[in-house]
Amino acid sequence: MCIRDSSFRTLYAGNQFTGSPAVVDMVIGKRKFKPARWSIALTAFGVALCITLGLWQLDRAALKASIESRFEQRLGEPYREYSPDDGLDDIEYRKLLLQGSFDNAHHFLVDNQLYRGKAGYYVLTPLKLRDSDSLILVNRGWSPWGESRQEIAPIPAAQGQDGVKGIANFPNEPALRMGGLTLGDRWPQLIPYIDIEALQAQFSSRLLPVVLWLAPEQSDVYVREWNPVWMKPEKSRAYAVQWFAFALIAVVFFVILNLRKTE
Repeated sequence: MCIRDSSFRTLYAGNQFTGSPAVVDMVIGKRKFKPARWSIALTAFGVALCITLGLWQLDRAALKASIESRFEQRLGEPYREYSPDDGLDDIEYRKLLLQGSFDNAHHFLVDNQLYRGKAGYYVLTPLKLRDSDSLILVNRGWSPWGESRQEIAPIPAAQGQDGVKGIANFPNEPALRMGGLTLGDRWPQLIPYIDIEALQAQFSSRLLPVVLWLAPEQSDVYVREWNPVWMKPEKSRAYAVQWFAFALIAVVFFVILNLRKTE
């Protein structure tokens, strides 16, 4: 069957008895649009992939926005006294006041932490909670690396006689794990990420599955600018726009590269 028009023609060709696929042959002005099957499949795959990635980035942006909103809301709340008997329900991003004593003989350094483009590490010190057999890791903040990673700057003792203020945070699972944590007997210990279950082996007391971000108003030497997301929602939205733009560009190139002059 053939339908003709001065500016547009669609030709369905193929053996209807054998079921062979039809070929779309369109004439637009003085050019013929007749893409190969492989280019149709490749373009469809690329467009679908770009749209999927764009929607994924929009979902990430929505999630980050909700996390930031809850974080900002709870920053406006007063500090609350906490004990292990209170449990961990709805504790994330709460401002807590803890009573206890720091274990200044054991420090963990979380490597590969960036602050304003400089490489460094977080300093984590265990806090033994008062009237309890539980420990909580306190993230005291960020410190830059010196000239060599082999020479770690002395870690000053943390003080908690008047209580320790901070923000509760559940450690995030790393996106990519290159094996488990390798722990030794020398302190401080350098670790690539926080794994509470693995770190528990270093202590006889129970290690709570939460980290306390030390409040900026607490006295200490390390940098503390806490943010619950490592990348702002606006960046994820910008990436989504880029992926949608790639999908549109793929369609435009598909059309342009498959237009041929008619004889």
